[in-house]
Amino acid sequence: MSKKRTLPVIIILLCAGVFFSLFIHDKYIKKEKEIIISVGDWPRESSSRRAFYEEYAAIMKKKHNVVVVADEWSYSIDSFLPKAASGQLPNIYNTWFTESKKIIASGYAADITGPLRGRGWDQDINPVILPLVKENGRFYGIPRDAYLMGLMCNLDLFRKAGLVDAAGIPEIPQTFAELTETARTIKEQTGCAGFLIATHGNTGGWHFMNIAWSFGAEFIKETTNGWKAVFNSPEAVAALQYIKDLQHKAGVLPDTILIDWVKSQELIGTGRCAMKFEAGLDYHGFDYVIDNYHIDKDDIAMGSIPAGPAGRVALLGGNIYMVAPNSTDDQINAVLEWLRLMGESSDTSREGLRNMEEVYKNDAVAGYVVGNSGVPVWVNPEYSAAGERVKSQYINVNLDYFQEFLDFDRVTMRLEEPVNCQELYQILDWVIQTVLTDPNADPQDLLDRASMEFQKNYLDKVNR
Repeated sequence: MSKKRTLPVIIILLCAGVFFSLFIHDKYIKKEKEIIISVGDWPRESSSRRAFYEEYAAIMKKKHNVVVVADEWSYSIDSFLPKAASGQLPNIYNTWFTESKKIIASGYAADITGPLRGRGWDQDINPVILPLVKENGRFYGIPRDAYLMGLMCNLDLFRKAGLVDAAGIPEIPQTFAELTETARTIKEQTGCAGFLIATHGNTGGWHFMNIAWSFGAEFIKETTNGWKAVFNSPEAVAALQYIKDLQHKAGVLPDTILIDWVKSQELIGTGRCAMKFEAGLDYHGFDYVIDNYHIDKDDIAMGSIPAGPAGRVALLGGNIYMVAPNSTDDQINAVLEWLRLMGESSDTSREGLRNMEEVYKNDAVAGYVVGNSGVPVWVNPEYSAAGERVKSQYINVNLDYFQEFLDFDRVTMRLEEPVNCQELYQILDWVIQTVLTDPNADPQDLLDRASMEFQKNYLDKVNR
């Protein structure tokens, strides 16, 4: 075929491909009538992400005749039930891994099985996450992101303490015993706290779970008589004793006791503490400390959870999109198209990947970390490869600072507890506060009391 004839043929094929792509996605939306959907977690006025959302809302209107209504409400345990019971949930809302089963059982998530399967997305969800969005063969949610808990480090303090190698790579502790010694060295050499364990806002329980699992503990078990609290075991006691010793023997923790997630970010971001547990994410993982405390992205490193007697066991958490139960079929299809355009699906078209690229590009320009990764929620090989190609253009950190964390195979991943997990975190907060403030506190007694209280106030009610 001559070159003169080749060009028109290529143009025709490209146009046909574009038309087919548009047709594939347009077929789910009835363009002849206006469809209105409300979208929760809409970025606040001050957020740089708001412009993106408004741009994609305009695309939805122009392309699909879908009107997107902004709703700034974000999920919280206190506000969800009143909003759900009164039928005021936005058509699409975000919740946490810990909450999905409770929401499904309460009937506050729409069955999206048909539309999801129609797009083929049901085949692409990470099997580890699948149980959180699927019940009795039906789908009720779409995973937004997944994180694995790791060890976040302030590299500046590691350098000052002489805990980097010749290439500047931090000597990240590999066991909990090494964590204590590393924290002790940092405290001695810099005067700053070597490590922190959160104690407040449910964050203490969130942190403690990783230590306890790595010591071999369990928290709740399903028995023939229902759910049973079992976190007063010798393994859990040993984990709590470890925390107590960090405070009263090693003396490596911060002076302040009440530490929630925000306070923990402040202590790391301002260089007053060297290490903390943190959720390792793909993008937007470390924005908070960079925006609020101006830590340089090159002073951030991430390692795996240290190994305990039972190995390295880290918490796998994340977020799930759910659809309000009063949504119509048209609204469900419009919601899925919104997610596709926003890069929140396994679609590998240029349109589906556009927002992902915009996020990476803007994060790189803003000086955020681009290169760290969370656990993939989509396991379609084509999508994974496309995502890596997009991200590779914008990586702006030394990946050696994150490589240990990125080796997910070295860690056993555990989903958060399936029943009343947030309430469990709250009780564990109190336990941790007590052992840090009272050198005479008995870890066994505290966990006996806490497990009894959790059983009585929560699990027994679930078992009825």
